[in-house]
Amino acid sequence: MTVKPPEFYAGYIEPQSAANENTQPEYRYNHTIETPRGHLIEMDDTPDRERIRISHRANTFIEIAPNADGTFKIFGDGYHITMGDYNVSVGVDDGQNAHKMNIVVYGDVNMRVTGDKVETIEGNYEQHVKGHYKQVVEKTSTIQSQGDLIIGGGY
Repeated sequence: MTVKPPEFYAGYIEPQSAANENTQPEYRYNHTIETPRGHLIEMDDTPDRERIRISHRANTFIEIAPNADGTFKIFGDGYHITMGDYNVSVGVDDGQNAHKMNIVVYGDVNMRVTGDKVETIEGNYEQHVKGHYKQVVEKTSTIQSQGDLIIGGGY
């Protein structure tokens, strides 16, 4: 039996700003505040290209597009510290609009959980490890399948 690795999505494309080389804000609709050091707050009411942008002089920015999409791009290290619960939801649970989350890390990922970790996957779960896979369990390890359990090696 040959197992084909999953076709993982390797990235995404950053959306282009409504204010780009081809579609510049119109003077009478674009309201800006710029500091002497180059920080910028822009509120653009150009028809069909309305947007809000807050920019740091070192290029980090937050932009809200005309369709209400948002981009937060950091040209440095990023930190999000929450002292209470933190909740993330992608899409709407209406059974009709399937959405996805893409996470690409060009480097290592380290995760530490000081309590329990529980995952519920209502579809399939696949892992494709191109290097070695090591699992260390300090107490009981259980594998249970309500269907067939297939273990193979040496492909």
